[in-house]
Amino acid sequence: MKDWNKSLFIEIFFHGLVMGTINKLPGISGGLYAIIIGFYDHLMMSLKKIRFRNFFKSKKQITFFNEINSFFLLTLSLGMIVSYFTTSKILDFFLDNFQLQVWGCFFGLVLGSVFLLVKKIINIDKTKILILIISFTIGLVISFADPMTENRNLIFIFFCGYISVCGITVPGLSGSFLLIVLGNYKLLLVDSVNNFYNLMSNLLVGTNFQVSEVLLHVLITFFLGSVIGLVSLSKFLSFISKKYPSHLNFMIIGFVVGTMPIVWPWNQFKQFDNNRLSIEYLDMGDIYTVFIILIVLFLMVSTNNYAKNKKIRSNW
Repeated sequence: MKDWNKSLFIEIFFHGLVMGTINKLPGISGGLYAIIIGFYDHLMMSLKKIRFRNFFKSKKQITFFNEINSFFLLTLSLGMIVSYFTTSKILDFFLDNFQLQVWGCFFGLVLGSVFLLVKKIINIDKTKILILIISFTIGLVISFADPMTENRNLIFIFFCGYISVCGITVPGLSGSFLLIVLGNYKLLLVDSVNNFYNLMSNLLVGTNFQVSEVLLHVLITFFLGSVIGLVSLSKFLSFISKKYPSHLNFMIIGFVVGTMPIVWPWNQFKQFDNNRLSIEYLDMGDIYTVFIILIVLFLMVSTNNYAKNKKIRSNW
């Protein structure tokens, strides 16, 4: 375990802030950011070393914290948690006042992630094409099936938390995008987080914000699912991403492209009338939203190219 170091703490905490913010944006993977900065392998190694049974053995607790590099994990986690509360308030404001533009930003992020994943393709064979077709078909079926609406069932919430961490362990796959597909993005990453923020504000500052007990249960369940998923899936997903990176890449591309209609800005409201799907289109002439999509796409590609030329290495 690293000794206390103020500058090191600030550096890791900052990366936690950025990584947490990225994880809340559909289309961007926190794991991809970790690779760009240079601490992805270190993060996966620390997670794979977590053995909770050692924590409860008094003689092995120090060894437990040393093995997992608790300073690094706790500081990074703290930054991610803080970012969740700050970005949730911002997202809540923009979703309420500029919904079309926000979804335009989301679509640009998803489109940019697909473009970056396609650039990583090295070789193509029949197996990869089959994986691409199957994953694309699954994504397309999800897109045009009966839209998944907000679901507060705690078992489903736990499942959402469990798979949402894929954005950390699988570079290129966005956990937030999966939550949009499941219909619980706003509930889990905006409403429940803001509700907890209100609770803490009431306790610490003495404000009188309304707090929902149901949303507290939702957030706790989602958090538990995320933690258990992060620890249990880290070994399997890191193995798959290293053993079959190209196959996984094709699967992600197919699934994301197939489900892109879900985040299409002018196609957010699906209605079923007499068992026929009718889609409410907004004005395609909304020039601001189009510009947002293009700007976000340009920024993603430019940032990726810059990061490849000036890759940062960490010694954590």
